[in-house]
Amino acid sequence: MKTALILLAGLMLTAISCTKEDRKLTLIRQEEAIDKFVQSLTKDTVFYRNGVVRAVLEQGTPAGQADTLAPGDTAYFYYAGHIFSNGKGELFYTNSDSVALSYNRKLETEEAKIRSGVVGEGRFLKGLDNGFPGMASGEHAYIIFNADYGFGNTKVGLVPAMSPLLFEIWIERIVKN
Repeated sequence: MKTALILLAGLMLTAISCTKEDRKLTLIRQEEAIDKFVQSLTKDTVFYRNGVVRAVLEQGTPAGQADTLAPGDTAYFYYAGHIFSNGKGELFYTNSDSVALSYNRKLETEEAKIRSGVVGEGRFLKGLDNGFPGMASGEHAYIIFNADYGFGNTKVGLVPAMSPLLFEIWIERIVKN
């Protein structure tokens, strides 16, 4: 009986360590795919911050340091959340009427409102909190990150567990706090 329990415990530890190794490999592959995609964006300015990539598609105005988002500031923005698949994959959520229309979706009244929140207080996914700082009012960018900065090993709505994400963000305005 004692031998069986020791053997069972050993098998469980092996399964857990394999799962941890599989997770690490998955995250490494996601990072490689994100890097490859970012390299294809030759005309864009790219920023790396705490494991997150921000690729600027359109510069915001004004671009002065004092006018950019910092932790503690409030951002007002529109977004389109995609499952990353070597670029924009399946759209899983948006609060933009024009994006919804281009994907033949209809937004509910509440969804179509501009989103706002204080950056760096944990209100957003970790990837967004790490990607927002430095953005300027009027900026249009991709914020891309692996599953650890998104929903992790949890399935959320249309997003499978361990999915890397790409958010297309349009900053409407910033309130310095």
